[in-house]
Amino acid sequence: MKHYKRLDELVEAIKRDELPRHIISPGEACAVLGISRQTVHDLCKRDKLPCWSAERVVLIDGDAVQARALRMRGVPETQGDLYATK
Repeated sequence: MKHYKRLDELVEAIKRDELPRHIISPGEACAVLGISRQTVHDLCKRDKLPCWSAERVVLIDGDAVQARALRMRGVPETQGDLYATK
């Protein structure tokens, strides 16, 4: 988990495109993965999900969450999409 000391540093990193385009909240990751918020935070701490945090804000790579959800459901990575993209 990449940690920024202040929220404005995280916002600047987003503006500089240092974070992926599709970032989601831990709550959204819980819904997609069907697991608890605590488990999502544990996965982030163990570097199983790419995450960025500042103060009390945590952002998670949505593409990594999607890939993990597909693996959990036994769907090959070449099939399925959990969110619409263009």
